[in-house]
Parts: sequence; structure tokens; C-alpha cells
Amino acid sequence: MRDAAAPVRFVPFGRHTRYMLAGYLRHVSIVTLVLLAVALTIDLWPQLQQVSASRGQGDLAAIWNVLRFSALRTPGLIAPFLSFATFLGVFWTEVVHTQSGERMLVWNSGRSPAQCLAPVVLLGLILGAVEFVLDAYLGPAAMAVQMHERLGRDGPRLDRTRWSETSWIALPGGLLRAEVEYGPPPVLHRLTYFKRDAAGHLTELDMAAVGRLKPGTDLWTMQQGYSWREKAAPGSGDASRSVVELGSSTSETMTPFATRTIRLDLDPAWLGVFGMEAQYIPFATLQKVARSEQGPEAKSLYRTRLQMLYGEMVLPGAMALLAALLSMLLMAYGTSTVALIGIVFAGYLAHFGTKACLLMGQTGSLSPLLAGWLVPAALLLASLSVLGVIEKKRKGR
Repeated sequence: MRDAAAPVRFVPFGRHTRYMLAGYLRHVSIVTLVLLAVALTIDLWPQLQQVSASRGQGDLAAIWNVLRFSALRTPGLIAPFLSFATFLGVFWTEVVHTQSGERMLVWNSGRSPAQCLAPVVLLGLILGAVEFVLDAYLGPAAMAVQMHERLGRDGPRLDRTRWSETSWIALPGGLLRAEVEYGPPPVLHRLTYFKRDAAGHLTELDMAAVGRLKPGTDLWTMQQGYSWREKAAPGSGDASRSVVELGSSTSETMTPFATRTIRLDLDPAWLGVFGMEAQYIPFATLQKVARSEQGPEAKSLYRTRLQMLYGEMVLPGAMALLAALLSMLLMAYGTSTVALIGIVFAGYLAHFGTKACLLMGQTGSLSPLLAGWLVPAALLLASLSVLGVIEKKRKGR
């Protein structure tokens, strides 16, 4: 007869792992569907009449239009809260695990807390991939259909077949006012370019009916327009500045031209998505505009969005780990109201932190890399700390 029990080996795909993973997936799916129902209701209600009458006539056509539009909206609505739904689903499973007495059986079997994390890790890998695909690919693809068919509120607003309204674009060398034909290739209409020197003084003014990009360059050919260049004031001895006084009888004249070439620091890929929210931009295009040094928003909005997408591959797993480990720590042998509220609050705080980092990254308050990875890294560090506390408590019994 053996004096010591056989050691419990780590079996990442064993019965316990499969059982817990199935519970996690079931509860995460239920939470996601509930949150999706709420989000769809809020999203559809203001545009329900417009959507139902978008294609075809009759009750069946209206029902089909709403169902189809709901399917198109689903990827973009699920992605922002999938990580939080993962936290809630794992927490729900852990509550059931404790209240049913199954956790006590697991502890008595000799399985360590670290050995109980295999289903959590697998869940994180699965849902990290799902969230990335939803947010990076399916969401923009669904919005492309809405734009092409001009569905709902966002479809007509983001339609790339029409020109933009007259917009102001800040460039390193000046200020541009134009209507953008998105292309490709992009074309500028009714443009006015105010060129400034290093001190911010106006040195050149160009107006044209149309501006077209020369392929492979940052040169734009302006057609049918007028130009003005600063001249030195008579007797001033300054060849770089002119003085124009209000009320003066002297007037500045503009020189007409048929064609004129100017240099504009504008990325054509950025112009193609001008006015479009970053979450609707296809992933390949997002990578291109994020890498570009041209385009006023490339260093904040698009680079933050790109890092957030990369971070989303880790975020669901980090949220799942935190929920599972906090449950092991605070609900090891039973549940209490304080523990339940505390764990849910921790998950909401992590969810809020993600949104706050996104906003600060887009506005330039945080670097894009920090904005995308601060919360996932903090959650993983917190999970390791909680795991260490659990292991110490079990060894000190």
C-alpha cells in the first residue's frame, strides 16, 4: 500500500479543462448576447424606420431589412465589450463553481491554482483571436457594405462615392481648405492653400478648381486657379516680408494660371479615409496610414487604433485570468456580497481603463504603444500578484 497519494500532473486538455472551458464559453456567450441585445436596441431605435424601408416594400421586406442590418451592425457592436463580457462570463462560471461545491473538490484533489488556469488560458487564446477578427476585419467589412448600399445613418455619411463637405486640413507647411473626392486616386476640389513660413506668417496663397496628385510623389497639379506670393515692401530692404495695411489704396493682386504644381504633405491613403472613424477603416489601410509620416492624424488616432487592435489579442485572456484568480482568492470556499461586488467592480474598472487609454491615445495624451498595452499589461501583472497571494495562502494552511 502506497503511503503518499500520486501527484497531480498538469494536463492542459484534460477532463477538468474541457469541463471548465465549456462553462466559460457558455456563460460568455450568454452575457455577450444580452449585451448585444441592449446595444442593438439602442443602435437601431433612432434609425429603425429608415432601415426597414431601405430595400423593398411590405412587412416581410421590412423584417428582412432589419435582420440584415442587425447582422451588419453586430461585429462593430460586439467588439468593444467582448473583453468585459469575457470577464463577466468567467466570473459567473466561477460563482457557480464555488456554490456547487466543485471548487472544494478540486482543492481536495491536490490540484494547484496554477493548474486550474489551463481553461482560462485556452479561453483567452480563443476569444483574443475572435475579438481581433471581429474588430479588425469583420467590423470594417460590414461597414463597407453599409457605405456601399447607403444603409442606416452611417452608410450615407461615410459613403466614399460622394465628395466631402468643405473641410480644413492643417499641414506642416500651411493650411488647406478643400472638398475631398476620396478616389482612389483622391482629388481635391475648390481648394485653397495658405502657405506659411516658420513664424506662421502667410507667404503664399493658391486657389484652384481642381487639384490632382502626381502618382508616386507629393506634388499636386492645380488647374484653373489663382495664386499670390508675398512681395517685399518698397524701401523696406526686406525681401521676405510685405506690409499690407487695412484701408490702404494698394491692393494685392492674384495671378491666374491654367496649371500650377505645388507640394502638399498629404498621404493619398489618408485622404481616401478622410472623415471616417478609425474603427471602420480596413486593417490593411489602417496599417498603411499608421506607418505614414504624412497625414495630420497618423501619429495619434490611427497608431493608437492599431495598437489597441494588437492589444485586443491579449485583453480577453488577461480579463479572464483576473476574473478567475480573484474568484479563487475571494471565493475559495464560499461567496459573499462584498466579494461579488468587488470582483465585478474590478472588471468594470479594467473595462473603463481600456476606454480611457483609447481616448488619451487618440488625443495624444498617451503614446499609442502605451495606450494599447497599458491595461493588458497591468491586468497580467495584477493576475500574477493575485496568483502569488493564493499560493502563499494555500502553502501556509
